[in-house]
Amino acid sequence: MSPGIRVLSVDDDPQLRELTATVLERRNDQIDVTTAANGRDALAVFDGASDGTDRPIDCVVSDYELPGMDGLELFAAIRERDPAVPFVLFTGTAPDEIASEAISAGVTDYLRKGSGTAQYTVLANRIENAVAKRRAERARRESERQLERYQALVENDRILELVPTALFTLDADAVINWCNDEFADPFVEGRTELIGTPFPDLIDRGYYDGQVTTKYVEEVRDLLSSTADRERAKYQVRFQSPDGEERIHDVHTRLLPLENGEFTGTVHAIRDVTRRRRYRRELERQNERLSEFASLVSHDLRNPLNVAQGHLDFIAEGADDRHVEKLQRSLARIEELIDGLLQLARQGKAIGDEERFSLADTAQAAWATVDTGDARLEIETDPMLYGDETRVRSLLENLFRNAVEHGSTSPDSRPRQDAVEHGGDDADRLTVTVGPLEREPQSAGSGDRPDGFYVEDTGPGLPADRESLFEFGHTTAAEGTGFGLAIVEGIAEAHGWTVAACDGDDGGARFEFRDITVPTGGTTSARST
Repeated sequence: MSPGIRVLSVDDDPQLRELTATVLERRNDQIDVTTAANGRDALAVFDGASDGTDRPIDCVVSDYELPGMDGLELFAAIRERDPAVPFVLFTGTAPDEIASEAISAGVTDYLRKGSGTAQYTVLANRIENAVAKRRAERARRESERQLERYQALVENDRILELVPTALFTLDADAVINWCNDEFADPFVEGRTELIGTPFPDLIDRGYYDGQVTTKYVEEVRDLLSSTADRERAKYQVRFQSPDGEERIHDVHTRLLPLENGEFTGTVHAIRDVTRRRRYRRELERQNERLSEFASLVSHDLRNPLNVAQGHLDFIAEGADDRHVEKLQRSLARIEELIDGLLQLARQGKAIGDEERFSLADTAQAAWATVDTGDARLEIETDPMLYGDETRVRSLLENLFRNAVEHGSTSPDSRPRQDAVEHGGDDADRLTVTVGPLEREPQSAGSGDRPDGFYVEDTGPGLPADRESLFEFGHTTAAEGTGFGLAIVEGIAEAHGWTVAACDGDDGGARFEFRDITVPTGGTTSARST
């Protein structure tokens, strides 16, 4: 059913006003006539309708001769308020007196009153045509605005149909006015059925729970707030698929361009993260089981290991030193493997409380707990780091142990040559250095942000196969476990750092740690890898 037509009829003759209203409404039951006796009253009616206190005026029909202001003056006043509303001059004045002026002024139509009612039929037709033309023009302009609005966001509808992301838009009344096939795919309804559907209907049909509406309103209100400093909202919703499976959706929401400062709707991008969440939970459960398994194996192995070590110490006196030494090395090797297994199992866990600590102090503590033989440690930097000091100490212990295991016989490097030339006693001693990486100029207010640090040794250097250095079980030492560098990488990544292996200045191995950030006033927290 087409919308009704509200006509404002202006005439100073009360009988003609009543006749006009009666005949027009009888000719077309869609026409509803409101009357006024003069221009001032007509403008009051028109303004009230324009302000939204009453139904808008679709067409004005006015006599020319009116008290206070004539019909053309009323026309000018109406045009200032609404440049497009149809205005028909319906008058008994002779055409030669005002017709030319009326046409020049731009009235929609000019019609002379007659003695009978035939002219009212013509008038009704003119009104219907003028209103239909205006409504068609208005619809065309609105369609063009909508097209421009969505083209600005969508750019190319065909491209969006190929995007593997669910996309849809809601108008100001929360009605779906566009969606792609990816969005429509999990619904029973097809895409054409979904377009034009109020989103609350999807809640009533069981696809979403009522909390979606609350969340949407909260986020849109915040995006519209003048104090908001963000352009999009991100939140999660639960979706119940027709097959009964519950899915978790990440929803990204942005406002459609405002029109004259008014809210016009929202555009949404949806990503199904159900599988990712399930995978993360399963991975967490696997890590827990791995840690429990490693702890159990460690406990069960340490008991017979301690018994064997105790009996070995008891029988050591009087026994063949060669056999005792081999047994002691074997038992020590088993203990190293147990320790490595525990560290590897725990490296993927969340790091503990983070705090500021001294790299130099932590390096010295790590050096003291590693069997370094006659190797020596040099520390050339003492920056403050931010993280789990216990885990960083474990990182350094593994690097120091790796350097000693692979560098017990130092190459003919420059430090060794220099020591020989100057008669030094440290020519064959392995040296491990902890030093700073080159600093870049820091911006004001960026806080304490060291570029990083390195650990370098004077050993034989890195193997040819460097891509496998950080892989689990990879080792080039006869007595190595292959756990050390894998643990180092895991601890670095848990802190958000990057680690790279390269050649040292003197031919040894060098490990560089970057992307290290130290907050100015860091507080303790826990981070998950």
